Amino acid sequence: MHTVYKALAPEDVERIIAYCQEHTIQKGGLFEVYLDPDTQVTTVVVNSRLEDEPMEKFCPLGTFYCNYLGPGIISLEEEDPHHDGMPSAKNHIKAIKQTIDTLTTRRGQRDAGPNEQ
Repeated sequence: MHTVYKALAPEDVERIIAYCQEHTIQKGGLFEVYLDPDTQVTTVVVNSRLEDEPMEKFCPLGTFYCNYLGPGIISLEEEDPHHDGMPSAKNHIKAIKQTIDTLTTRRGQRDAGPNEQ
């Protein structure tokens, strides 16, 4: 079930997508970015690994979707709240939400002037 996590201006979501594209696994980052050019939906997989582990040890932490439910909408695929999911799955959703919050904050800090940070 897709749920809205954040509703942002479409250009803000595009900046988040661009940041994730600049920080893909191939470039030493944590993201995998998949764009559907027909629908403008972007799927972002967030991976995790320990600091000193090799690239082969990357594990998918979770996924968020940009523009799936509409322009400027960042959504998550969450379990039914009436279903008792595995605690690790709930922790992964929490981590994905924190990642989105960080990306949103990073975007704001990058766009702010020197006196606004």
